[in-house]
Amino acid sequence: MKKFNLLSFLVVGALLMSATFAKAQGRYEVRLVPGSYNCAKDSVTMCVEIRSTSADSAFVMGNANILLTYPTNQLSNPVYRSRGVFSGGTYSLLGMTRTPGDPTSALSINIVNNGVNGEGTTVDTNWKTVACLAFSTAGNTSKCYSISVSSSNPSTVVTMAYPDPADPQNNMSLTRQVSQGALTPITNQCPATPTVLLSGGGTIPAGGSSTLTVASQNSVLPATVALNGGISVTLTQQEPSKTVTVTPTNTTTYTVQSVTGSCGAGTGQGTATVTIQSTGTDCSNVKCVPITFRIIN
Repeated sequence: MKKFNLLSFLVVGALLMSATFAKAQGRYEVRLVPGSYNCAKDSVTMCVEIRSTSADSAFVMGNANILLTYPTNQLSNPVYRSRGVFSGGTYSLLGMTRTPGDPTSALSINIVNNGVNGEGTTVDTNWKTVACLAFSTAGNTSKCYSISVSSSNPSTVVTMAYPDPADPQNNMSLTRQVSQGALTPITNQCPATPTVLLSGGGTIPAGGSSTLTVASQNSVLPATVALNGGISVTLTQQEPSKTVTVTPTNTTTYTVQSVTGSCGAGTGQGTATVTIQSTGTDCSNVKCVPITFRIIN
Protein backbone atom coordinates (compact mmCIF):
# COMPACT_ATOMS: atom_id res chain seq x y z
CA MET A 1 0.00 0.00 0.00
CA LYS A 2 1.39 3.39 -1.04
CA LYS A 3 1.97 5.69 1.88
CA PHE A 4 0.15 9.04 1.81
CA ASN A 5 2.58 11.95 1.88
CA LEU A 6 0.89 14.89 3.64
CA LEU A 7 3.79 17.25 2.93
CA SER A 8 3.66 16.52 -0.79
CA PHE A 9 -0.10 17.09 -0.79
CA LEU A 10 0.26 20.46 0.93
CA VAL A 11 3.01 21.55 -1.45
CA VAL A 12 1.01 20.51 -4.51
CA GLY A 13 -2.11 22.21 -3.13
CA ALA A 14 -0.21 25.41 -2.46
CA LEU A 15 1.23 25.36 -5.98
CA LEU A 16 -2.23 24.85 -7.48
CA MET A 17 -3.69 27.71 -5.43
CA SER A 18 -0.75 29.93 -6.33
CA ALA A 19 -1.30 29.16 -10.00
CA THR A 20 -4.97 30.07 -9.63
CA PHE A 21 -4.15 33.41 -8.04
CA ALA A 22 -1.40 34.08 -10.57
CA LYS A 23 -3.93 33.57 -13.35
CA ALA A 24 -6.39 36.02 -11.74
CA GLN A 25 -4.06 39.00 -11.97
CA GLY A 26 -6.75 41.61 -12.44
CA ARG A 27 -6.70 44.69 -14.65
CA TYR A 28 -8.29 48.07 -14.00
CA GLU A 29 -9.05 51.40 -15.62
CA VAL A 30 -9.68 54.78 -14.00
CA ARG A 31 -11.64 57.74 -15.31
CA LEU A 32 -12.11 61.29 -14.07
CA VAL A 33 -15.65 62.65 -14.38
CA PRO A 34 -16.31 66.42 -14.44
CA GLY A 35 -18.73 67.66 -11.81
CA SER A 36 -20.16 71.12 -11.26
CA TYR A 37 -18.83 74.66 -11.17
CA ASN A 38 -19.53 77.28 -8.53
CA CYS A 39 -17.86 80.28 -10.12
CA ALA A 40 -19.23 82.63 -7.48
CA LYS A 41 -17.16 80.70 -4.92
CA ASP A 42 -14.28 79.86 -7.30
CA SER A 43 -14.70 76.10 -6.97
CA VAL A 44 -15.16 73.05 -9.16
CA THR A 45 -15.93 69.41 -8.42
CA MET A 46 -15.03 66.11 -10.09
CA CYS A 47 -15.19 62.39 -9.30
CA VAL A 48 -12.69 59.52 -9.61
CA GLU A 49 -14.09 56.17 -10.73
CA ILE A 50 -12.58 52.71 -11.21
CA ARG A 51 -13.62 49.40 -12.78
CA SER A 52 -12.09 46.19 -14.11
CA THR A 53 -11.43 46.05 -17.84
CA SER A 54 -13.35 42.77 -18.22
CA ALA A 55 -15.26 40.21 -16.17
CA ASP A 56 -12.18 37.97 -16.14
CA SER A 57 -10.05 40.77 -14.73
CA ALA A 58 -12.28 41.55 -11.70
CA PHE A 59 -10.50 41.64 -8.35
CA VAL A 60 -10.94 42.56 -4.68
CA MET A 61 -9.50 46.00 -4.01
CA GLY A 62 -6.46 45.81 -1.77
CA ASN A 63 -4.33 48.89 -1.15
CA ALA A 64 -3.99 51.65 -3.72
CA ASN A 65 -2.47 55.04 -4.40
CA ILE A 66 -4.34 56.79 -7.22
CA LEU A 67 -2.16 59.71 -8.25
CA LEU A 68 -3.67 62.80 -9.89
CA THR A 69 -1.66 65.65 -11.44
CA TYR A 70 -2.90 69.10 -12.45
CA PRO A 71 -1.61 72.59 -13.40
CA THR A 72 -1.07 74.67 -10.27
CA ASN A 73 -2.31 77.85 -11.97
CA GLN A 74 -5.67 76.19 -12.70
CA LEU A 75 -6.51 74.17 -9.58
CA SER A 76 -5.52 74.29 -5.91
CA ASN A 77 -6.54 73.26 -2.38
CA PRO A 78 -8.13 69.85 -3.11
CA VAL A 79 -10.51 68.43 -0.50
CA TYR A 80 -12.89 65.48 -0.42
CA ARG A 81 -16.52 66.28 -1.15
CA SER A 82 -17.42 62.63 -0.57
CA ARG A 83 -15.63 59.31 -0.11
CA GLY A 84 -16.70 56.26 -2.08
CA VAL A 85 -16.96 52.51 -1.54
CA PHE A 86 -13.31 52.02 -0.53
CA SER A 87 -13.62 54.05 2.66
CA GLY A 88 -14.96 52.63 5.93
CA GLY A 89 -15.87 49.07 6.87
CA THR A 90 -13.05 46.83 5.67
CA TYR A 91 -11.12 49.92 4.60
CA SER A 92 -9.52 52.77 6.51
CA LEU A 93 -10.99 56.23 6.06
CA LEU A 94 -9.87 57.33 2.61
CA GLY A 95 -6.71 59.38 2.93
CA MET A 96 -5.10 62.04 0.75
CA THR A 97 -1.51 63.13 0.25
CA ARG A 98 -1.01 66.55 -1.38
CA THR A 99 2.19 67.55 -3.16
CA PRO A 100 2.16 71.22 -4.25
CA GLY A 101 4.45 72.11 -7.14
CA ASP A 102 5.12 74.54 -9.96
CA PRO A 103 3.94 74.28 -12.69
CA THR A 104 2.30 70.95 -11.70
CA SER A 105 0.85 69.79 -8.39
CA ALA A 106 -0.22 66.29 -7.39
CA LEU A 107 -2.43 64.48 -4.94
CA SER A 108 -2.62 60.81 -4.05
CA ILE A 109 -5.88 59.12 -3.04
CA ASN A 110 -4.82 56.48 -0.52
CA ILE A 111 -6.83 53.27 -0.11
CA VAL A 112 -5.92 50.90 2.75
CA ASN A 113 -7.60 47.48 3.10
CA ASN A 114 -7.65 46.15 6.68
CA GLY A 115 -9.56 42.97 5.85
CA VAL A 116 -8.52 39.34 6.35
CA ASN A 117 -8.62 36.35 4.02
CA GLY A 118 -8.98 38.54 0.95
CA GLU A 119 -12.01 40.46 2.21
CA GLY A 120 -12.98 43.71 0.58
CA THR A 121 -14.99 45.29 -2.22
CA THR A 122 -14.84 43.68 -5.64
CA VAL A 123 -13.82 45.87 -8.56
CA ASP A 124 -15.95 44.53 -11.42
CA THR A 125 -16.97 45.96 -14.80
CA ASN A 126 -19.33 48.51 -13.22
CA TRP A 127 -17.85 51.93 -12.53
CA LYS A 128 -17.36 52.49 -8.78
CA THR A 129 -16.77 55.89 -7.24
CA VAL A 130 -13.50 56.15 -5.36
CA ALA A 131 -14.06 59.75 -4.29
CA CYS A 132 -15.44 63.11 -5.35
CA LEU A 133 -13.16 66.11 -4.95
CA ALA A 134 -13.50 69.88 -4.83
CA PHE A 135 -10.77 72.25 -6.01
CA SER A 136 -10.36 76.00 -5.83
CA THR A 137 -10.14 77.88 -9.14
CA ALA A 138 -9.16 81.18 -7.51
CA GLY A 139 -6.90 83.16 -9.83
CA ASN A 140 -7.96 81.11 -12.86
CA THR A 141 -9.80 83.75 -14.88
CA SER A 142 -10.99 81.35 -17.60
CA LYS A 143 -12.09 78.71 -15.04
CA CYS A 144 -10.97 76.04 -17.56
CA TYR A 145 -8.85 73.18 -16.20
CA SER A 146 -7.19 69.85 -16.97
CA ILE A 147 -6.36 67.00 -14.60
CA SER A 148 -4.82 63.57 -15.27
CA VAL A 149 -4.28 60.18 -13.63
CA SER A 150 -0.53 59.61 -13.50
CA SER A 151 0.70 56.47 -15.27
CA SER A 152 4.43 56.78 -14.59
CA ASN A 153 7.14 58.61 -12.65
CA PRO A 154 5.46 58.20 -10.20
CA SER A 155 2.69 55.86 -11.20
CA THR A 156 -0.76 55.09 -9.91
CA VAL A 157 -0.57 51.75 -8.08
CA VAL A 158 -3.53 49.44 -7.39
CA THR A 159 -3.29 46.05 -5.69
CA MET A 160 -5.67 43.14 -5.30
CA ALA A 161 -6.33 41.42 -1.95
CA TYR A 162 -6.49 37.62 -1.66
CA PRO A 163 -6.13 34.91 1.02
CA ASP A 164 -2.74 33.37 1.68
CA PRO A 165 -2.83 30.34 -0.66
CA ALA A 166 -0.35 28.45 1.53
CA ASP A 167 -2.53 28.83 4.63
CA PRO A 168 -6.06 30.14 3.94
CA GLN A 169 -6.97 29.83 7.63
CA ASN A 170 -4.32 32.17 9.01
CA ASN A 171 -6.59 35.23 8.78
CA MET A 172 -4.18 37.11 6.56
CA SER A 173 -4.66 38.95 3.29
CA LEU A 174 -1.94 39.16 0.72
CA THR A 175 -1.75 41.80 -1.99
CA ARG A 176 -0.45 41.78 -5.53
CA GLN A 177 -0.21 44.69 -7.95
CA VAL A 178 -2.93 44.81 -10.60
CA SER A 179 -2.10 45.69 -14.20
CA GLN A 180 -3.03 49.13 -15.44
CA GLY A 181 -5.48 49.82 -18.25
CA ALA A 182 -6.84 53.10 -19.64
CA LEU A 183 -6.54 56.24 -17.52
CA THR A 184 -9.05 58.82 -18.74
CA PRO A 185 -8.26 62.46 -17.88
CA ILE A 186 -10.33 65.63 -17.90
CA THR A 187 -8.92 67.88 -20.63
CA ASN A 188 -9.58 71.61 -20.99
CA GLN A 189 -12.89 71.46 -19.16
CA CYS A 190 -14.56 74.87 -19.19
CA PRO A 191 -17.73 76.09 -17.47
CA ALA A 192 -20.94 76.42 -19.44
CA THR A 193 -21.98 80.01 -20.11
CA PRO A 194 -25.54 81.26 -20.68
CA THR A 195 -27.17 81.47 -24.10
CA VAL A 196 -30.32 83.58 -24.46
CA LEU A 197 -32.74 84.31 -27.30
CA LEU A 198 -34.46 87.64 -27.95
CA SER A 199 -37.79 87.57 -29.83
CA GLY A 200 -40.98 89.58 -30.25
CA GLY A 201 -41.66 93.02 -31.68
CA GLY A 202 -44.14 93.83 -34.46
CA THR A 203 -46.04 96.84 -35.80
CA ILE A 204 -47.64 99.31 -33.40
CA PRO A 205 -49.40 102.67 -33.77
CA ALA A 206 -47.60 105.79 -32.70
CA GLY A 207 -47.62 105.94 -28.90
CA GLY A 208 -48.36 102.22 -28.64
CA SER A 209 -46.30 99.49 -26.97
CA SER A 210 -44.87 96.11 -27.94
CA THR A 211 -43.65 93.06 -26.02
CA LEU A 212 -40.16 91.57 -26.26
CA THR A 213 -39.26 88.14 -24.84
CA VAL A 214 -35.85 87.16 -23.47
CA ALA A 215 -35.48 83.42 -22.78
CA SER A 216 -32.68 81.07 -21.71
CA GLN A 217 -31.72 78.50 -24.33
CA ASN A 218 -29.49 76.22 -22.22
CA SER A 219 -30.65 76.62 -18.58
CA VAL A 220 -27.30 78.08 -17.51
CA LEU A 221 -28.58 80.59 -14.98
CA PRO A 222 -28.59 83.20 -13.52
CA ALA A 223 -27.87 85.50 -16.44
CA THR A 224 -28.06 89.26 -16.81
CA VAL A 225 -28.99 90.41 -20.31
CA ALA A 226 -28.46 93.94 -21.64
CA LEU A 227 -30.47 95.18 -24.66
CA ASN A 228 -30.04 98.44 -26.51
CA GLY A 229 -32.17 101.27 -25.20
CA GLY A 230 -30.78 100.77 -21.69
CA ILE A 231 -32.92 97.67 -21.05
CA SER A 232 -31.61 95.11 -18.52
CA VAL A 233 -33.20 91.72 -17.80
CA THR A 234 -32.13 89.13 -15.21
CA LEU A 235 -33.07 85.49 -15.81
CA THR A 236 -33.03 82.93 -12.99
CA GLN A 237 -33.82 79.24 -12.52
CA GLN A 238 -37.23 80.33 -11.23
CA GLU A 239 -37.78 82.73 -14.17
CA PRO A 240 -35.84 81.44 -17.19
CA SER A 241 -37.94 83.59 -19.53
CA LYS A 242 -39.11 87.19 -19.11
CA THR A 243 -41.06 89.74 -21.15
CA VAL A 244 -40.29 93.42 -21.54
CA THR A 245 -42.73 96.12 -22.66
CA VAL A 246 -41.24 98.80 -24.92
CA THR A 247 -42.74 102.02 -26.31
CA PRO A 248 -40.37 103.36 -28.94
CA THR A 249 -41.09 106.67 -30.68
CA ASN A 250 -39.44 105.49 -33.88
CA THR A 251 -39.09 102.16 -35.64
CA THR A 252 -36.44 100.34 -33.56
CA THR A 253 -34.55 97.05 -33.85
CA TYR A 254 -33.62 95.60 -30.45
CA THR A 255 -30.51 93.41 -30.10
CA VAL A 256 -28.67 91.66 -27.27
CA GLN A 257 -25.73 93.84 -26.26
CA SER A 258 -24.29 91.50 -23.63
CA VAL A 259 -25.01 88.38 -21.57
CA THR A 260 -23.27 87.89 -18.23
CA GLY A 261 -23.36 84.70 -16.15
CA SER A 262 -21.65 83.72 -12.91
CA CYS A 263 -18.86 82.02 -14.91
CA GLY A 264 -18.35 84.78 -17.48
CA ALA A 265 -19.77 86.24 -20.67
CA GLY A 266 -22.49 84.36 -22.52
CA THR A 267 -24.10 84.49 -25.96
CA GLY A 268 -27.11 86.42 -27.21
CA GLN A 269 -29.20 85.36 -30.20
CA GLY A 270 -32.05 86.91 -32.17
CA THR A 271 -33.39 90.42 -32.75
CA ALA A 272 -36.78 92.09 -32.34
CA THR A 273 -37.99 94.95 -34.54
CA VAL A 274 -40.80 97.26 -33.49
CA THR A 275 -42.23 99.22 -36.43
CA ILE A 276 -44.24 102.41 -35.92
CA GLN A 277 -47.31 102.39 -38.11
CA SER A 278 -47.49 105.22 -40.69
CA THR A 279 -50.00 108.01 -39.93
CA GLY A 280 -50.58 108.87 -43.67
CA THR A 281 -53.70 108.01 -45.73
CA ASP A 282 -54.25 104.31 -45.74
CA CYS A 283 -55.69 103.12 -49.08
CA SER A 284 -54.85 99.51 -48.56
CA ASN A 285 -58.47 98.30 -48.71
CA VAL A 286 -60.15 100.93 -50.94
CA LYS A 287 -59.49 102.52 -54.30
CA CYS A 288 -58.24 106.08 -53.93
CA VAL A 289 -59.37 108.43 -56.75
CA PRO A 290 -58.10 112.00 -56.91
CA ILE A 291 -60.90 114.62 -57.04
CA THR A 292 -60.54 118.15 -58.35
CA PHE A 293 -62.80 120.87 -56.98
CA ARG A 294 -63.58 124.17 -58.77
CA ILE A 295 -65.20 126.91 -56.80
CA ILE A 296 -67.39 129.25 -58.91
CA ASN A 297 -68.45 132.54 -57.44
